[in-house]
Amino acid sequence: MIFTTVGRRLLNYVLRRRRLLILTLLFSSITSLIGLFIPLVARDAINVMVSKSSENLLNYGLMIVFLSVVGGLLAFAQRYYSGLLSESVVFDLRNDLYSSLQNLSFGFYSRSDTGQIIARATSDVESVKRFISFAITGFTNAIITVVLALVIMMSIDLKLTLISLLPLPLMSILVRITAKRVRRLFEYARNIYGDFTSIIRESIIGIKVIKAFCGEEHFSKKFLEDIENYRDSLIKVGKHRALLWPTIGLISFISLLLIYWFGGILAMEKEITVGDLIAFSIYIGMITWPMVMLGFITVSYERAKVSASRVFEIMDMKSDIVEDPNAVDLVVKEGKIEFKDIWFSYDNRKWILKGINLTVNPGEKIVLVGPTGSGKTTLVQLLPRFFDPQRGVITIDGVDIRKVKLDSLRKNIGIVHQDIYLFPDTIRNNIAYGKPDATLAEIIEAAKIARIHDFISSLPKGYDTIIGERGITLSGGQRQRLAIARTLITNPKIIILDDSLSNIDADTEQAIYDALSKYFKGKTVIIISHRPSTLRLADRIVVLFDWKIVEEGTFDELMKGST
Repeated sequence: MIFTTVGRRLLNYVLRRRRLLILTLLFSSITSLIGLFIPLVARDAINVMVSKSSENLLNYGLMIVFLSVVGGLLAFAQRYYSGLLSESVVFDLRNDLYSSLQNLSFGFYSRSDTGQIIARATSDVESVKRFISFAITGFTNAIITVVLALVIMMSIDLKLTLISLLPLPLMSILVRITAKRVRRLFEYARNIYGDFTSIIRESIIGIKVIKAFCGEEHFSKKFLEDIENYRDSLIKVGKHRALLWPTIGLISFISLLLIYWFGGILAMEKEITVGDLIAFSIYIGMITWPMVMLGFITVSYERAKVSASRVFEIMDMKSDIVEDPNAVDLVVKEGKIEFKDIWFSYDNRKWILKGINLTVNPGEKIVLVGPTGSGKTTLVQLLPRFFDPQRGVITIDGVDIRKVKLDSLRKNIGIVHQDIYLFPDTIRNNIAYGKPDATLAEIIEAAKIARIHDFISSLPKGYDTIIGERGITLSGGQRQRLAIARTLITNPKIIILDDSLSNIDADTEQAIYDALSKYFKGKTVIIISHRPSTLRLADRIVVLFDWKIVEEGTFDELMKGST
């Protein structure tokens, strides 16, 4: 069933490029046909030489040269269109895979290993490409060559054809057995490849932590174990191949031996000519190679099937967050947010939020506080529907957020995440990420509010300065201020700051809040923070503990209550 399903799906991708497929099959077929004529011309030339006549011998030689040149040109066209077809098919596959990855929810990425995802999007897709490039022309050449060569051989002598074919079924049995074993090894190797890809990624991203805790040896051992397993599995594949080819060569030699033995007898009895015998030996070689090619294709398919199934597994995944077919655009006029009896769990076993009821009034600034793991970040992630609660309803201006289009929902909410990610691009493009058509004046204004403009202006290339992956050329505070500017430029109605000023000194924090206080007018703001200076700026503080709201009020009210 897996074989049929994966094969059909790959075929559908190939059929999207029908024109290239037809051209590839056409040139492949003609190339095979020309190759089949050469032994016939060689037969006639040998018969002429055996008869000690030079009549038309030059013409036969020129004919062989001509067919070889034409065959070479057609083989070039075959390889060109075959490569173009495989690249086009894989282009479609990559595009669909990337679209699927973009449409999957946060839940998928929190459950999945990044290295495995990268391996499927790169190495597995390349494996499929190699199969398509090799299999279409190889299969076409093999079928045409085997069928027509057998027809020609039988027209020369049926009995000699049957005798020469006796050893060849062993080849098919051997290839089938090898393919099954190789498939299991390739499947194991692909999983290991994803594992050590993850280790490489973790080692690069977490290099500071690794070095700080002297963890190099630990990661090296893990990496060594994985690459040893990967190496061993591919060595076993190599052993199977090493056994396969000499055995196929032996079978081919036995078949050739039978031809010369029985064919020689027939030639001496004048039932066939010497040219027929030579042509026969060439054709049996032409049949043997396509059978080997079919074996190649079988093994290649087993490898591609494993890779394709891993790719399709991601493409078939459904997002945890589904947009209502009748969803409408969200229009935020006031910005009132209501969490009504919200219950949420990441694994459907342990509740992270329990019966949360919270109303944030239009234009209100609230701060969520509580111990680590109390559910603060989880609660704000429910608002843009990064996750959906198992129970309860969240509304904005009285509209259930599950009844509105995701794009319109998220465009009305600006979030500065706790874990800042900056793209390896210019500062200008990073700030304008949510609004690509933003003018430089708008970008500068957002940067000024976030108190990052002066620093940017001090750089030699200013806003055109390229920053490294994850913004590693910037300090933690600079990354946070850049992320704030990126959020502000979209001018959202609702703003979420998830511990976004933790790396900023008190003076800068106060300056940012002074600027933001004007910007925040008329906007609903939710802030996660524990800094006293931040708490004093809030209209209301909401305290979470044990995954519930246990207290709320102004800073002064809570301070009085604590005393």
